[in-house]
Amino acid sequence: MSKELKDQIMNMMNKKTDIRFEASEDENESTLYIYGPIGGFFFSENNAQNIRRQLQNTKANKINVRINSPGGSAFEGVAIGSLLKSHKAEIVVHIDGMAASAASVIAMAGDKVIMPENTMLMIHRASTIEYGNAMAFEKTAKDLRKIDTSLAASYKKRFIGTSDELDQLLDDETFITAEEALALGLADIIGEEIAIQELEDPDPEQEEPEDEEYENLKDKLVAKYSATTEQTNTEGSKEEPLNQSSTQQPAVSRQNLSKLFLI
Repeated sequence: MSKELKDQIMNMMNKKTDIRFEASEDENESTLYIYGPIGGFFFSENNAQNIRRQLQNTKANKINVRINSPGGSAFEGVAIGSLLKSHKAEIVVHIDGMAASAASVIAMAGDKVIMPENTMLMIHRASTIEYGNAMAFEKTAKDLRKIDTSLAASYKKRFIGTSDELDQLLDDETFITAEEALALGLADIIGEEIAIQELEDPDPEQEEPEDEEYENLKDKLVAKYSATTEQTNTEGSKEEPLNQSSTQQPAVSRQNLSKLFLI
């Protein structure tokens, strides 16, 4: 991960949370905004319990989930994704800026994932902070591996490559553009470039060099699967995602409370 992108994520972690649920006048369509860090323990009100309350009160047939988040708690991300998947409404995910870490797990819950040209996903392994003896660290390492397996399952339902290829992308902390996400099966539609809304700072009261090998791996996978994606779209099996929704711009192509596990 480049220092610039890492700094951007850390800056977003310190921004104000914005979670809103807005319904249309006829209540047939609703919009859920997930902006800012995810997780209620250290970070914010962007947690599964809060979103569950929002979802259980809607009768919408379609829910637009708009995301601009650096991630946060792995467990909260998985839980929010599960809530969206189990809802009766059609879930259309819009990446409004960045869906990194736990936010990318939430994005995978969409029946349709739409990424404007200037937006990004970021996927990587879970991490945490531990204090204690060797046994404590060994247990934490085992826990992290189990969490990684659960998180990988969220991506596998969309990722069109192999498990080994996905594991390598997760190992490498990979940033994925809209075009790359489309090629890898992680997005369905590329929208036109949009103005990315800046996250607000909270109220007062309240460096590493880029890894050339990781870039080559991602580029190799994108090239490998782009042809497959284009052929699938040509044959018509992915015509549904290419349909433009009424709210969307034209498409180019288609706790353990002692520790917080982050992704």
